[in-house]
Amino acid sequence: MSTVFSLNPEEIQSLTKILNQYITSKTSIALSKLLSERIDHRIKVFSNGPSQIKQVTLEPDEIKMCAVRLNGKGDTHIEILYTIKQKHAKKIAAKLLCQEDLCEIDEMGVSAIQEVANIMTGSFFNALSRGTGFRVDLSTPNFTHDELHSLIDTSALDVSNPTDCAVIADVELMGDSSGAKLHMIIMQNTIDAKKLLANHSDSNQTDPESLDNISDNTTSYPVGGQNSELDALLGDILQEDDK
Repeated sequence: MSTVFSLNPEEIQSLTKILNQYITSKTSIALSKLLSERIDHRIKVFSNGPSQIKQVTLEPDEIKMCAVRLNGKGDTHIEILYTIKQKHAKKIAAKLLCQEDLCEIDEMGVSAIQEVANIMTGSFFNALSRGTGFRVDLSTPNFTHDELHSLIDTSALDVSNPTDCAVIADVELMGDSSGAKLHMIIMQNTIDAKKLLANHSDSNQTDPESLDNISDNTTSYPVGGQNSELDALLGDILQEDDK
């Protein structure tokens, strides 16, 4: 059954290209503005559910992850899971909170990580909406600690049952100067993946000259924790290039 609904190699290649376009045009830029550094990324699409992504060998300190989970539902259903090693989560939170270093992820740190995930997800769905015309409503971010395999299984089950019919894209984003690294894991069922392929149009994408203004066109979504001080801080960061 999973073979019937799997994407073929050409579809995987096309989906990889489209998702890479969305990440390049919106998500990487949003993260770059938040962290004030260049962001590099790489992407790989797995068409047979969690089994393929689980084959990646993890170092012992990568097993337990900080994670933020969101989803977008409407004309399509996509689950997004951000997984971050503890040391990288501390780097990102410290940068956003204007601190030299963090010993632990406290309540403010959690809010910072949730805010990063919130803004990145909003920018991704903004690009997707421009490319496909889809209308999607986002959930609020949910922060958790767990093992990577468990996190992936839970999200994959929400888009596809059995989970081996899930299409999973792993986007690794890396800060050029800080070395901070996070994974943006994008999950959808095969039907929605094929729907995205059928509806995407390159002509709908944003002109590169207007990419600096993404914050003007990206919907503001509720943030977990409702931390107004942090919201204001990140709002200032996103508007710096528009002044």
